[in-house]
Amino acid sequence: MSEVKTKRPLLSRRAKVILALAVIFILVVLSFFAPPEGDSNNVTGDSPVTPTVSITHPVGTLIVNHGAVLSGVQITVTQVQEAAAFSDDRKHGGTFTVRVYVQTLNGGQAPMGINYSSQVRLLLPGGQVIAPKYVTVAPVSLPNQKQDGYFDFPVPIQVDLSSLMLRLGSEATVAFAG
Repeated sequence: MSEVKTKRPLLSRRAKVILALAVIFILVVLSFFAPPEGDSNNVTGDSPVTPTVSITHPVGTLIVNHGAVLSGVQITVTQVQEAAAFSDDRKHGGTFTVRVYVQTLNGGQAPMGINYSSQVRLLLPGGQVIAPKYVTVAPVSLPNQKQDGYFDFPVPIQVDLSSLMLRLGSEATVAFAG
């Protein structure tokens, strides 16, 4: 006759129940020592931190509030600043940086894609054309949605902000003065 060997369980039923209750008890106790949940609506519960931008050797600021349309998107230049450097500028180049703050609005019914790096230029009074070195405006503009951002332009010398213009593609320019 063949004998069937049955394997004895490693833990008895009673031991398994006690182990499960112990794990639950430890999790409950640890939850009292966990950091409190934040009041924000992000995943971690921590409030988002927006770093403060520091400006090195500020030269000037000009409120503009002029705009034009580029490929169906209204672009309004709200403000222009010039400084030696901005702390959030990841691509430093040139002696000074002209930062052009803009607000965009797509008034159409379809998303619009604009390659701002190739479409936007800063025009200096002597006729020199400068491409942006850093762009924070998203390249896709959704219908009826505003975006805020800026373009950074490297300039070799200090310039009068009111003498500058922003060229938007071949369609339009925005004068910073007047």
